[in-house]
Amino acid sequence: MVFLFFISSLTFAGQLSVGGQFDSWSGNYVNPDGSPAPNGGWELWAPLSLSVKVDTGLSFYGQTGYGNGKYTDPSGSGTIYLNNFSDTVIGTEIAFKSFSVPSILNIGLNLPTGDQTWELKQIASSISTDFINSRYRGRGLGVSAMYGLSFPMGGSEIGVAAGYSYSGTFDPAIGTAADSGQLKLGDALFMAFNHVQSFSGNQSQIIRLSAFYFLSTQQNSSNVYQAGPNINASYSWINPTAFSFDFGGQYYFPSQLPIGGQFVTESHNSIGPRFYLSPSYAFGDLAIAVVAKYVLQNGYAITDLLYNGGGFLFGIDPSYRLKLDESSALKFTAGYDYVVTLDSGLDASGNKTNTLFNNWTFGTSYEVKF
Repeated sequence: MVFLFFISSLTFAGQLSVGGQFDSWSGNYVNPDGSPAPNGGWELWAPLSLSVKVDTGLSFYGQTGYGNGKYTDPSGSGTIYLNNFSDTVIGTEIAFKSFSVPSILNIGLNLPTGDQTWELKQIASSISTDFINSRYRGRGLGVSAMYGLSFPMGGSEIGVAAGYSYSGTFDPAIGTAADSGQLKLGDALFMAFNHVQSFSGNQSQIIRLSAFYFLSTQQNSSNVYQAGPNINASYSWINPTAFSFDFGGQYYFPSQLPIGGQFVTESHNSIGPRFYLSPSYAFGDLAIAVVAKYVLQNGYAITDLLYNGGGFLFGIDPSYRLKLDESSALKFTAGYDYVVTLDSGLDASGNKTNTLFNNWTFGTSYEVKF
């Protein structure tokens, strides 16, 4: 009776989004003997997300998706086809006050509904994740929690937050010749600072600062790697009816490697700094965004196995939102990215050479509020 009375007193509101997206990419890689070995593939995605606000200060959310992909490995091992659901993320967000200050607590749970081997199987065929993030996730059970405070200051707002992300174990090579047991990615602690300044016409600027600290990655309970901390900074100017832009950068500190049975700080930084700039313009319901990203070479010499030459990306991403009625709309998206990864391949003489990629994206989604 008490439970039924509580449910009946809640005010439900939310949003459902379901869609489809097609991605296709190709590269110009060649084998050391000069024979062509094109790497690339395509992916077809059906993402689904749902958010429900059950009462003032209490909401729930969830998202998953189904993927179907084809991947051509430049090493000559052939073409593989994969299809499966991705991991499912469910969570809750609670708004309240701490010491009379608006606060928020977000708790998310990663359910391992995906294929643990997908990301390992497709990695050789895909563009480096320095430039295009993997669209599929098949990991272990995970939990993340974030606690944030918001301090209003006249026409601006300062937000601070801290969080922890736990990664469970999974076996990314299960059933293959490379199977070496359970992998546990390093947990992460993070802190963030935001400053939001509002202006007339719904315009605003946002300054963001954040830092991540990672615990060790383990394989079969043994430490194998610990990523160095990273710091991130960005600035955004937002005008929903005209010109907006966003730029920022990331810096990674040296990682820890297991040498002689204990972690030792690597002699050079294996992850190079990176910077991005993304201006956009809104023409009513049509928006066009351009992005440029540059990843610097890491600290190792070109002859070292840990060398990474970095590279750059240029992209354009138009989108159009078609309003159907007061509560629903169709959103159409497209995109093209030109990616150059420096010194990532070998030419016919065995010398380092650049690898070029073309990446295309087309998608649509149906959004309904209730």
